[in-house]
Amino acid sequence: MNKVKKASLHATICLVLSIMIGIDKTSASGTDFVIQEDQFQYYNDGITVTDTTARNGFAGKMSNTSEDWNISHIRSDFSDLQPGRSYDVFMRIKVDHTAANPTGNAFAFGVWDNTYRDYILPLKTVPSSQTQDMTWKEYRVGTFVPNLSVNQLVFFVAGTDNASQVSEIYVDEIILIPHESIVIEDSSFILHNSSVLTSSPLASDNSAAVLYNGPGSNWNIQAPIDGTKLRADETYDIHAIVQIDRADWNSSAGDIFGVVVYDSTTGTYPVPPKVYSTSSLETQDKFKFYIGIKINAAPLALDPTHVYHVSFYQVDNAAQFPSIKVDQVSIVESEINDNPEQLIKVKPYKISPGNQDDLNDSAGITYSLSGAQTISAKIVDSSGSPVKTLVNNVSQSGTAKISWDGKNNANAIVPNGMYTVVISNPSGELYKKNIQVITGVALNDPIAPAPLVARGTWFEGGEIPFQSTARISYLNNSFQDLKDANMNMVSIANWNGSTALYTDTLDRAAAYDIQVMAFPMAYATFSNPTLENDEIALYNQINARIAPIKDHPALYAYVLKDEPMNLDIDHAHFLRNAKRMTESIDPYHQALIDYVTPEYTEFHYGIQQTQTLLTDPYGAAIGYPIGDFTHYMNHPYYANIDYKPYLDFLHMLTKKDIQNRAPWWTVVQNYGHEPTGLRDPIPAETRAMTYLNIGHGSKGFLYFIYQTESLWEGMVDENYNRGPKFGTVQTLFNEIKTLEPTILSMTKIANVATTIGGGNTTSSAHPNADVTTHENLATGDKYLVVVNHNCLSSANVTIKIDRAKLGMDITEIRDSLTNASISYTTYPDRYEISSLAFAAGDGKILKLTKDTTQSVYVGQDSDLNMFGGATKNNADVSASDGKTAIKLVGAANGWDVQWSWDKSRLVPGATYDLYAVVKIKYADDLYFDANGKPAFSIPSGNAFSYGVYDATTNSYPFGTTTVQASAMENMLWHTIKIGSFVPSQTNNQYAYIWPADNPANVYAVYVDKLYFVKQ
Repeated sequence: MNKVKKASLHATICLVLSIMIGIDKTSASGTDFVIQEDQFQYYNDGITVTDTTARNGFAGKMSNTSEDWNISHIRSDFSDLQPGRSYDVFMRIKVDHTAANPTGNAFAFGVWDNTYRDYILPLKTVPSSQTQDMTWKEYRVGTFVPNLSVNQLVFFVAGTDNASQVSEIYVDEIILIPHESIVIEDSSFILHNSSVLTSSPLASDNSAAVLYNGPGSNWNIQAPIDGTKLRADETYDIHAIVQIDRADWNSSAGDIFGVVVYDSTTGTYPVPPKVYSTSSLETQDKFKFYIGIKINAAPLALDPTHVYHVSFYQVDNAAQFPSIKVDQVSIVESEINDNPEQLIKVKPYKISPGNQDDLNDSAGITYSLSGAQTISAKIVDSSGSPVKTLVNNVSQSGTAKISWDGKNNANAIVPNGMYTVVISNPSGELYKKNIQVITGVALNDPIAPAPLVARGTWFEGGEIPFQSTARISYLNNSFQDLKDANMNMVSIANWNGSTALYTDTLDRAAAYDIQVMAFPMAYATFSNPTLENDEIALYNQINARIAPIKDHPALYAYVLKDEPMNLDIDHAHFLRNAKRMTESIDPYHQALIDYVTPEYTEFHYGIQQTQTLLTDPYGAAIGYPIGDFTHYMNHPYYANIDYKPYLDFLHMLTKKDIQNRAPWWTVVQNYGHEPTGLRDPIPAETRAMTYLNIGHGSKGFLYFIYQTESLWEGMVDENYNRGPKFGTVQTLFNEIKTLEPTILSMTKIANVATTIGGGNTTSSAHPNADVTTHENLATGDKYLVVVNHNCLSSANVTIKIDRAKLGMDITEIRDSLTNASISYTTYPDRYEISSLAFAAGDGKILKLTKDTTQSVYVGQDSDLNMFGGATKNNADVSASDGKTAIKLVGAANGWDVQWSWDKSRLVPGATYDLYAVVKIKYADDLYFDANGKPAFSIPSGNAFSYGVYDATTNSYPFGTTTVQASAMENMLWHTIKIGSFVPSQTNNQYAYIWPADNPANVYAVYVDKLYFVKQ
């Protein structure tokens, strides 16, 4: 075998580091990754020898006659290791002393990136004086994340050319040990005065030390640091897990507890006495569960020979904070070597182009250049032979992004194996990075969930006790609350713990007819960068997480991510891949992502296409009066975003793909977050926002939040007593439960009604009641959802329904909740409901029953004639027959959709009203204004024209009418009354839809049907 290339090793070493202190270990732990001599590569005189003192009876041996890396281990595949986990690298080595008291250096070791040509862990040398003759010791190389890339890494032991002092070097094992912090459990604390250990179900081990406040500042809890676990060359951060007890959840303020780090050996303070209070960043928020705090501001250099104590002391504020509980203290290395930042990045490192399933089919490659230069980029195979030229002698500067689709220069997919992207200039190679081509995982199509209206809440999983008895009691009480509130669903955030915690949660949910949306350890799984690069590791991780729960009948869905707030295409694809894998492993449960803000929702949902669009639309903001939902999140960045247009935008996202049956669910604001922007809505506002969500298309409702937590108050208070918000939600869900069949049957269409009255009296934001229109595609009945914006008092609302836009006659109007008949008056141009009474913030769903005795002749899209590239019979779940005609708007358009009706279907001499059902897709849904803030697009110019032409007489029964694009709601069906006339029984007449030459504003025009109604 050829000697491993080292790229001018001695020239690249600027500084030779001294030895790490050897750490004696008797054996490798069960989770250690051990590399033995049968996996070593030997060079020059390196060989395997029998050695009864080695752990398996064999070891590698080399003479100390050079500085070569004569014992090495070369590896590219780290898939057997935990993805994203830091590992401490140790080498078990002994040496043969030639001299009684050897001088100079004994040996060296390190980890080299043979692809990138740099050290992952730098070269370290061991002085001979720090070794013992023929005595095994484990020497720490460093800490890094080995599976962050698939580059070829070389773990090596080198000589020092010092045989006169140390003649031979033996290597037993290379050991990769999962990196662990030094954890001091409460059982190891030193307790003084009143401090005791107490049972604490929310502590990970059901136990914590309690510190009682009072006069004085006694160090009543002391966590001793075991110096033997410290290293002299490292710096540390100190963290503690604490729970804060408040006398009053809302008003407790001031000092909470104190902490100090004391060096008993020197009588000094590595961290001087420090008091945490309600103004401290770490403790200003209120949580019932345990939280982590960082004690030191700057990294600490701790001496292994010294005695340290992390001490918690009381403050004289027991009236506000009677006590705190301390679960554990951890000592964490402040810096992990990991992989150094490299000037070339590849995402993903492992690609699977062979199955062409759009899952890691290609790799994105980014590299940075210090200045303008002529660059080439190519892919080479493991032997260095060129495979694909990506960039050929192109002048570039700064950051460049290219990609490789796994194909060679002949456009054929390459065989599985290791490939390298090489970036070079005329002077030579600049950067290299490996890309591994793999087979990849198999994906399956999920099974669409049955339609239902979600009635639920967001639930803080951190409050579920770890201790079994307390956990069962807590879940029973909580799920009884949810059941009593008429819920059928709960979404659990921070669902972290043992398998028993997950199965107990689901068992208790099933007992109360509650279904669960959650994902075990979601944050740890979907915030792991190594999983973005390795689809097999991601698949295995997801499978391991959900295997214990995926067959449980109480599981409804997996929530992978809460509010992804970035426009990172790589992360968006990662979440998409995670969704597809989850639904392949378990096709019976959908994988959801909770989206927030217009731009992030559009970006992520557009890529991930979850089976349900789950969003957080919040509108009640600090500084704006009751009933004014104009300023989304009360953030200046979203000054253009009004609550109701935002709801329409969210609903529209599910309708952009006309074959998409995804419902839209909303997390309804029922909390405040002072002082950061949101205020607590009053019950009437919660009601108004709920019915606004119904009116604008939502099919599911999860109120935020169940428990009182942090800066918000939930449906139950800090002691889990039901508060006013519980009653509000309970009443609303009782109504929604009754309305569920109606809500499921409604498809939102363009609005056909206007209102007078029911406006917000505290501002001009919403001058009248909100009204939206919906249709039951099966029956043709229409619905109006009307919401009183006056959230302070009742109001009488007059509703006018445009008969031309309605496109049908009706026989009655009823309240869908109560089934009460609603009086109305019929006029030639409208139906009118006068002074309908609404309670403050109330909403109503009014059913308009279609007159089925009308004589109607329908021409579906299949009956239409297409021209100019228009097509018909396109699947559209919102169309009356599930099909639509489509014309993608170009620069020049004509009478592209036409209907020549069957004259025999019409009564001679009778007058007919002719209607068309049309919708458009805007060219852009969202744009950024001159200040860089998002806003919803309002198209300009024309959308289409319509009319009827008599080809026999070359005349028009009535002239062409043009519809403005701004008059058409995005992706909602509009009923257009083309006109009233007596169709000829002899002449060749037809109706037409003429898309405007306006592709900059209108992407497409859709036609569901045209139809005649006999007067």
